[in-house]
Amino acid sequence: MHKYLIYFVFQISILLSDGSYQYETITELEGLRNGPDYAGGIIYYPVGIESEIPIIVMIPGFASFISSVDDWGGYLASYGIATMFVNVNNIYFNPNFRASALLDGIISIKLENERIDSPLYQKLDINSVAVSGWSMGGGGAQLAAQQDQTIKTVLALSPWLENQNDSFSNSTPILFLSGQYDNIASNFFHTNIFYNNTPMNVDKLLFEVAGGNHYTVCSPYNNELMADKVIYWLEYYLLNDSSNCEQLISPPINSSLFLTNIECNNFILGDFNQDGVINIPDVVSTINVVLQGEYINLIDMNQDSSINISDIIIIVDIILNQ
Repeated sequence: MHKYLIYFVFQISILLSDGSYQYETITELEGLRNGPDYAGGIIYYPVGIESEIPIIVMIPGFASFISSVDDWGGYLASYGIATMFVNVNNIYFNPNFRASALLDGIISIKLENERIDSPLYQKLDINSVAVSGWSMGGGGAQLAAQQDQTIKTVLALSPWLENQNDSFSNSTPILFLSGQYDNIASNFFHTNIFYNNTPMNVDKLLFEVAGGNHYTVCSPYNNELMADKVIYWLEYYLLNDSSNCEQLISPPINSSLFLTNIECNNFILGDFNQDGVINIPDVVSTINVVLQGEYINLIDMNQDSSINISDIIIIVDIILNQ
């Protein structure tokens, strides 16, 4: 339930180009582990969060440096997500090496949760982890999630894989972003194929930005609607919040191709157990939430970001007037 504070920041800042949090960085010179399977680790993290922070690890593409995609670092951190960048030890390495680099990066950022001198000491949600990558990095992100089933979701940015058939093994919810006129990782041989190969029982979404190219996805500031989809996606799969699900799956006006198999559930506010009716068991559950000092958006009847006696009274009133 600790995740709902971050969810609230998502809600109040979703219309802004950046989120509400200020952010800072951690480098290897400041104590961040230097993993053997990657180079140049750096973490962007939000400042001032009391609850646990979800994680994403990102990697750039072939012959590219972290600077090619690091706009995502401050952007995602401003929305409450600790964002680590790694690169491969040789910038010409293929997606398999990039998968290894991402997995090694996950080890490093999780260790920040244990390092006493780290500003992220005991502040990370080490069970809410995503991976992402651009171009060959996007291929590596798919491979990393196939190897580590604890990864919650993948952001594949104009992804490239040497073997298209590798994407048949995708088993983690995955967001594909691409540019319409990508002439480096052609959508007809990469992104679109990977989306189609990903099994239908895996949540997936493809957003091809109209007029975009291979580099459009490198920065959230290149396309606001694309950036919004990323926030909605991470909100859904890292924070377990579906309140913006409809916005997530709605085709944006600037898409040249938009595909998804995701269906949104319509929840009833106050129906804690989601049995389709508000009744006494929902009251009992809400009382337990109040006693435990937890927060669940589903029973925040007056949407004041806290669960208290007011919410219980509203639920009881609904029952009495049914």
